[in-house]
Amino acid sequence: MGYISELRKFVGHRPLMVTAAMCIIYNEEEKKILLEKRTDNGMWCVPGGAIELGETLEEALRREVKEETSLDIFNPRLFDVRANVHMVYPNQDEVYYTDVVYIITEYEGELKPDAESKELRWVSIDELPEIMPTQVDYIVKFLNEQRAKRS
Repeated sequence: MGYISELRKFVGHRPLMVTAAMCIIYNEEEKKILLEKRTDNGMWCVPGGAIELGETLEEALRREVKEETSLDIFNPRLFDVRANVHMVYPNQDEVYYTDVVYIITEYEGELKPDAESKELRWVSIDELPEIMPTQVDYIVKFLNEQRAKRS
């Protein structure tokens, strides 16, 4: 059981402040990013999640990506930090995240969704589905940078 789950036993659904390591996994050759469709709210998002006690951001990122996608990632590059990312989960747990976002272009393994992911899909940067609102800003920032490189 994780740190947040343990805290929830004491605070119930009250708001928590949490740090999360997130990543945009980018296939440079195909110009696609990896998205997962969440099982809790059915929305598309990038892999990542909350850090556990004693973890570094990059350790948490590697663990979350491995859990959610089965991929091993290498050389994460810090891309963005977004504070005060508010989310209310379907079970009414409320969180204010600080999302620390990385770009990953080096990875290996076979994609396999876990219990948190209904589906994993490589998606063209020009044809993205509706993304979870809490992630739109940094995904759009990344896409704009990629489009500018192509111009």
